Amino acid sequence: MDAKIIFIGNYKGGVGKTTSVLNFAQHFSLNDKKVLVLDIDPQSSLSEILVSKGNHGSLSKLPEKETLNYIFDLYITKIEKYNSLELRFDSSIIKRFKDCFDFAPSSLFYRENKGLDQLALMMKDDIQYLSIFKTWVDMVREEYDIIFIDCPPSDNLITRSAFLMSDYYVIPTILDGLSTNGVLHYINTIENTYKEYCEVGEDALLAKHFFGEKPQLIGIFYNLLRGQVNYDKAESDFVAEIDKYEKINEVTIPILKSKINNFIDIARKTWEGEVSNEKTDFEELSQEIMKKIQI
Repeated sequence: MDAKIIFIGNYKGGVGKTTSVLNFAQHFSLNDKKVLVLDIDPQSSLSEILVSKGNHGSLSKLPEKETLNYIFDLYITKIEKYNSLELRFDSSIIKRFKDCFDFAPSSLFYRENKGLDQLALMMKDDIQYLSIFKTWVDMVREEYDIIFIDCPPSDNLITRSAFLMSDYYVIPTILDGLSTNGVLHYINTIENTYKEYCEVGEDALLAKHFFGEKPQLIGIFYNLLRGQVNYDKAESDFVAEIDKYEKINEVTIPILKSKINNFIDIARKTWEGEVSNEKTDFEELSQEIMKKIQI
């Protein structure tokens, strides 16, 4: 196997990224896909759920070497001081969640609270540092069908490395007056990041060979819809702005058919580390995504 890598992100907070990643992982697993989840959000909310509900203790007590922080920390030191040193890692960082899927956590408690955001500030804006994440992922990706990355609502070098190494991405959004500009800005950032490093940069030839082709947008989906709210006007305005952007930039931005309602059962089950048995929203969305990427 050679896993397809999908990141889930949006620079707007509160759009349900963590809930989405956990539900995607579970539903893809239920469809006999081997799944790995990577949490690169410095807040580590997804890691907290997966560690505690997966019977691995608590995130605050997790050994340093069992976090993504450890991998970035070691590689940063290697690049700065010992570039010829070969790093090897054992399998302890990858953990099993309820015999369903695998995950690699990040931790905001790592080495005196040195979260991934602090480690990103230690990285330099060049290919060596941007290659850290993919170098480690390449060691394990053949064991999986799908790798999901939970991206933070921020632009740093770790997030950019996720953009560059991924095959696809999905954007959850809520329907309000600010969402369209946020989604379009996010798409622009991804497009410009790939262009900067893999098309026009000084080391573009090397970067494109290493990272591969530009990630494809699977689609945008509406999340956290409330049953008592009429979204017709908001959705019409959203689609109109997307259409305008498509015409100007000569691109296609898919809006997925499946929509996620703000059901209490979905939220409750997520924090219990489970999927809702009552509501099928994420099951339908997962099926739609699987068809889109033909897996």
